[in-house]
Amino acid sequence: MATTTSTVGLAQRVARPAPRRSTRASAAKLYDVPVSNNGARVRIALYAKGLVPDRVEIVSPSELGGIKSEEYMALQPKGQMPLLVTESGLPIWESEVILGYVLDKYDGEGPSFTLDTAEERALSTLSTKVFDTFIQPVQGCMYRKSPSAEQRAAELKVIDENLHILESLCSADGPYFVGGRPCKTDMSLFPSFVFFEFMLETQFGWPDAFYDKPKLRAWYEYLKAGEGSDFAGVTARVYGEIFDALKAWEEGGRWEVQGIKEHLEVDLKWVYP
Repeated sequence: MATTTSTVGLAQRVARPAPRRSTRASAAKLYDVPVSNNGARVRIALYAKGLVPDRVEIVSPSELGGIKSEEYMALQPKGQMPLLVTESGLPIWESEVILGYVLDKYDGEGPSFTLDTAEERALSTLSTKVFDTFIQPVQGCMYRKSPSAEQRAAELKVIDENLHILESLCSADGPYFVGGRPCKTDMSLFPSFVFFEFMLETQFGWPDAFYDKPKLRAWYEYLKAGEGSDFAGVTARVYGEIFDALKAWEEGGRWEVQGIKEHLEVDLKWVYP
């Protein structure tokens, strides 16, 4: 009798249908936070191509214990954001590299952001190169600790000078940076311009972050407003993510904690023009 019961139980277990397994490949993961202007380059591309959340999930680095955790730094040895881990587990870092990968990997999905002519593509590359080479390394002067007020003021001057160079490169016809179509340059530059408007005007006292820069102003306002194209709707969404995070920084006293308000009391040039 015991044998019969055991056999019946076994038969029941064998007859029970096996659990279903998902046939969809694991999604890639972008480790990022809303305030990250570098990560926002990639978020714009992901949103514009409709890749979130099915193809790429956006998660906080806290999921791995934070950017300085052993697990995170095994993937990104500099302990910085953003970090993309592909479906196969390959870690890719540096925002412009991740952006290039996303636009290449998912080229056939959603809109294309490849410009039509070699001249347009060269202008796009040059504009991003100017930003990444001359502005990106010093823009922390607006929101991080600095060894001295003098160094902070000197780096602020570099930002002002190179914003004028970007003005000279920006399309007069618009509405996008290189002309009639959005491209990588719009993705790479726009998030940091949210920083410029917020920080230069509300924290450093500039009356207008876009003084003498009408082309940049028109370009930025178009992307910020979110009207006129699906792409502008995406950039407006990212504007909201960054702006809300910057307001949280302000409410948390970031510019006091980072020593910026103290530096602004030193008699140096802080306001342009």
